[in-house]
Amino acid sequence: MNTQTDRRRRAGATATDIEAHYDVGGDFYALWLDPGLTYSCALWDGIVGSPARTDLLAAAQHAKLRYHLDQAGITAGGRLLDIGCGWGSLLRTAAEETGVRHAVGLTLSADQHAHVRSLGLPRVDVELRDWRDHEPDDPYDGIVSIGAFEHFTHQAMSHEERIGAYRAFFERCAGWLPPMGRLSLQTIALADHADHDDSVPDFFAREVFPGSALPRLSEIATACEPYFAITTLREDGADYARTLRGWSARLFQAREEALRLVGPDTYRRYRTYLRASEIVFLRQASTLYRITLRRWPARRTG
Repeated sequence: MNTQTDRRRRAGATATDIEAHYDVGGDFYALWLDPGLTYSCALWDGIVGSPARTDLLAAAQHAKLRYHLDQAGITAGGRLLDIGCGWGSLLRTAAEETGVRHAVGLTLSADQHAHVRSLGLPRVDVELRDWRDHEPDDPYDGIVSIGAFEHFTHQAMSHEERIGAYRAFFERCAGWLPPMGRLSLQTIALADHADHDDSVPDFFAREVFPGSALPRLSEIATACEPYFAITTLREDGADYARTLRGWSARLFQAREEALRLVGPDTYRRYRTYLRASEIVFLRQASTLYRITLRRWPARRTG
């Protein structure tokens, strides 16, 4: 199935879109991400110092992973679903520190899928599969999705179509959870309070997330309401600006090795996107939300 056919059939980014960004090569990303290859906004509460320092970046990413596991209610003996599992840092933390009975990760990136499998994590399965095609045998105790929500729609969709696509996601998650089960969600978003020209969403769709679109908080709230209550909301755009500043500095420090691995064009593209993204967050043209959602005891009808 070609990309255009796949996009007509499904909302959001295709596997080809995902691979265009994430399958540049794990060795390249390892130059500037933390040692766990966590490619999403860190949590910098109480962490002081340069975000380019390996120990501080690792600590902030670990704090983020533990935050989401706690918000999802994951404890020893539980079952976890990680939607958009990346290179497996959350799965690894859950397996090694939380003692989950079973964890499942979903990704559309062949490179990430192979990497997670190579880790040999106990009680962990990883699927090269879209969440729409996931069919678990048993419910999960909690669900975490970090940095995947941006890929669930694309810019050509209308407001109503985006709401429908997001609602389909929340419906599936609700069906995988017990009553009062929790979903911990992290996503980049456009700020509702600002009127944007097309430059910010165009930039992210062109340079960062091909085939994707940033949501607004109002769209998330509308889409989840039949299935979930929002119990906790953090707006952490400043954390993403700091994370991007650290990544950009680390990539610059590793310039010679990066050029050897991916060549000058890819190196320049990533440096430009990281620096431009930091400016977008500093301008508050986009932001970062961490949202905890609790499944209603039964589907709401009114």
